[in-house]
Amino acid sequence: MKRTILIVAATALIAFTGTQAFACYWDGYWGGPMGGPTAGYYGDNYQGFYDQTVQLRQNLAAKQGEYNALLATSNPDPKRTAGLNREIAVLHDQLRAQARSFNLPPANAGYHGRMGGYGWCW
Repeated sequence: MKRTILIVAATALIAFTGTQAFACYWDGYWGGPMGGPTAGYYGDNYQGFYDQTVQLRQNLAAKQGEYNALLATSNPDPKRTAGLNREIAVLHDQLRAQARSFNLPPANAGYHGRMGGYGWCW
């Protein structure tokens, strides 16, 4: 009896984990192969947005890396950290403006990003 319960519980756990992995990958919100519900409407817009903002996103990543490295030091310079923080905010605003110009949904609207309001995904 204990063995049967253990087998049923293990099977249920494996099935639940498998369906979660399948749902997170194939739903399109993470850019899975199925394309998702927004692929037809936003698909070309996303590619154009990515193509137009390559340099902007690289600058943002460089500033964020510099900011993180500065904060990791034992005595970060407050003026430099504040300056980097302002520069990062400006770059984020520029990215948001570009996204609006491509008619893309705002971040955290459920269409992209982890756990965008559509259930549990790691």
